[in-house]
Amino acid sequence: MEIRTLALLALALHGVVQAGEVLLDIPTRPGATVRVLEMTGEHAVGHVVLYLAGGSGQRGLQGAWPGSLPADPDTLFGAQRQMAQQIGAMVALDTASDHEVLDIDSRQGSAHRQDIAAVVDFMRKRHPQARMVLMGSSDGAFSAAYAANRLPAVDAVVLVNGSAEAWAEVPHLKIPVLGVHHRRDACLPFRDSYRKARFFPLIAVDSEAFPPVHAGTRRDCSRESAHGLQGQRSQVYRAIGNWLLSGQVAPELH
Repeated sequence: MEIRTLALLALALHGVVQAGEVLLDIPTRPGATVRVLEMTGEHAVGHVVLYLAGGSGQRGLQGAWPGSLPADPDTLFGAQRQMAQQIGAMVALDTASDHEVLDIDSRQGSAHRQDIAAVVDFMRKRHPQARMVLMGSSDGAFSAAYAANRLPAVDAVVLVNGSAEAWAEVPHLKIPVLGVHHRRDACLPFRDSYRKARFFPLIAVDSEAFPPVHAGTRRDCSRESAHGLQGQRSQVYRAIGNWLLSGQVAPELH
């Protein structure tokens, strides 16, 4: 671990938090760390949203430095910076140093759960007055719901374009849950998720930029697809932030 990162960790543990961005390597298990990018706004931190990525779970934070990642509000990092300004803090998690790629089995494993728990605990110490929120997209939504069921320190969960398996975890949760799903998602179709999500607050997203989804639609899980909220990330993240602050669910987003 770099001396710079150790110094940042020491500051973090003592609650010295300034607006902006910081990369931290957080010890999670013996011999393992998780690198996170913490983005904070200019106001008091009322919520800390910990974001779990889908696919391999990787966020590309190795070799990155604060300010080096995309700033456009319709990119994932840009939308997350916007959310940090809105609600307090956004924390993007990379995969663990000893487990670089996550599959569904790994996401149900004890190591992944310990990694998430350690980051939540770290952020709870860093922002003791804030609500801790797990947010995941795609397979990351499954990670968020599965972990939240087993971590008492989580205050809310946000599932973005999650699978039916992610929603199957939700009825056991005793905390607020928000769903977000694109009607034209050709990776994890809206119709499959909505059967489980319909009893919970749900932000439905639509855009004529993508074709309607039917049984024979070719699967597309890319960042440039409806599944990746292409062209609507900023709008969607603003609506999620509004729900966290007010409890109000936006009408369908177009």
